[in-house]
Amino acid sequence: MKQKRNLLILCAGLWMAFSCSEEFKPTPYTYSNFFTGENSKTWRLRLLEQTADGTVVARTSSSCLADDRFTFYANDERSYETTSGSQECFEGEAALSTSNWSFVSSTATLTMLLPALSASALPFFVLDADDDDMELEIFFDQEATESYRIHFTAIDED
Repeated sequence: MKQKRNLLILCAGLWMAFSCSEEFKPTPYTYSNFFTGENSKTWRLRLLEQTADGTVVARTSSSCLADDRFTFYANDERSYETTSGSQECFEGEAALSTSNWSFVSSTATLTMLLPALSASALPFFVLDADDDDMELEIFFDQEATESYRIHFTAIDED
């Protein structure tokens, strides 16, 4: 009699566990949404720091760099645009450059075009990123002792 009662309780418990649950649909977390928002996100360069052995040796908040815009798109192509502002930072600077961006989470590396540093996309380490601010770093010597840290602020999200 005890076995029948235990079996009945077990069956009732299993029935309740499986019949009353709603379907679970996980939403995958993507770190790249910090860069792109839902559809696109535009950033401006707020501050550029030069470091040596991890210590900041120079800070620049140039007005010519501050009026440039960097837009990441959340499309399948991972499109990316840089728009030069009204102040030209260097001779021959393109008003609009298009490229693609990529992010590798295992190395926290964001590859993007930053015309002030190079004419092609470069890999930057993501030091910090949230909805409003982003800090990237790129080393420019073999020993990885000297770098640029680039601080961005989000200005528009679609």
